[in-house]
Amino acid sequence: MLEDFKTLGLTKVFDLNLGNTLKSLQKLIYTNTKKHIIDHDENLDIEEKIKLPFIFIPTKNDWSNIMNIINSSNELKEVIEHKSVIDKFREIFANPKKYEISTFRARYPSEERVIYNWHQDEGTWYLSKNENHLNKFTATMWLSINGANSQNSIQLLKNSHKKKLFDHKYVMGQGYFNAELKEEVEENNQDLVTINTKPSQAVIFHPLTLHRSVSQENKNGLYPRYSVDIRYYDFGKKLVYNSSLKFKLKKILNNFKWT
Repeated sequence: MLEDFKTLGLTKVFDLNLGNTLKSLQKLIYTNTKKHIIDHDENLDIEEKIKLPFIFIPTKNDWSNIMNIINSSNELKEVIEHKSVIDKFREIFANPKKYEISTFRARYPSEERVIYNWHQDEGTWYLSKNENHLNKFTATMWLSINGANSQNSIQLLKNSHKKKLFDHKYVMGQGYFNAELKEEVEENNQDLVTINTKPSQAVIFHPLTLHRSVSQENKNGLYPRYSVDIRYYDFGKKLVYNSSLKFKLKKILNNFKWT
């Protein structure tokens, strides 16, 4: 795992043994979404229930509600702090500590705010004023809660962590989630990796690895996708990298405005 993380910028997909901790989170999601789901057998396993499609496209308020409920829940906190999660980060970090930014993701059909363009995680908080977010060597574990396929997942670009921190543009409703690349990444690029997972499977990637959402283009019907971005950092170690000149200038101007 460590060698893949260092050389490719991402690990292979792996299983996490979260047991009832994940089931509790899945049940919480189901309880707060079942009114939107097609008619189904109540005796289905919880893992199957949260894979079912919606009857119709939920509203923006529905999306906001589920995000708020899950992100403030003890069920999510227990997943993020689970021993099996920490043990995986120990395979790449000498001293993993929980990072402040770990987020539940609810990808609802037609909800544009959850479609992210190419970006690097380091770029999303590069201009932050919160000292707890800066100068840390982080890694992100993308944990699948109800499975993800090639039409409803994320894509990562192998070896992109070896380049630099690209300039990131601000996207309304998202933040700095749009890396300024010189050219589009072609679909036949041999370094392009589309993540396919079952529930409770995950991948860990480097903070400079370029990644994005797979655009649904209405191919996946009304199926939701649930995941968690779990982040830890290596305590006492800083991330060393080159940044684009434009992004450096943005940081200088941003800091100047607040002095």
